[in-house]
Amino acid sequence: MPGTAPIPVYQAMIDELVDETRLHSPLAKRVATDDSLPAAREDSAIHKLVPSLTQEQRIWLSELLMQERSSAIHDTLSVLSWWIECRDVALTVNGNALPADLSGMGMQGDYIGRVDGWTWPDDT
Repeated sequence: MPGTAPIPVYQAMIDELVDETRLHSPLAKRVATDDSLPAAREDSAIHKLVPSLTQEQRIWLSELLMQERSSAIHDTLSVLSWWIECRDVALTVNGNALPADLSGMGMQGDYIGRVDGWTWPDDT
């Protein structure tokens, strides 16, 4: 864990979300590898659809699920950024406000930038 200075903590939080997007989507992994699906009724649409797909189609569906996961994180950060900017909400560490934007595009911009390989600015 980084020190308790606000900027390194903020960067670590965004980077952890990036890692969660890239590494952890149990449903996408199950769809791609033809593993058993999450507990749901056997006659549910997902239990009917996935086995009927070719391996290539399962990979496409898995990629779509991963994109949707990333979009959900983006949208959540966008709402949180709005609350911070417009409603005086703050995330703090040891009483110090965390930044909510290092890219000029809000938390969601920092997140997408890091997903795309953007490096954190040195002047922070």
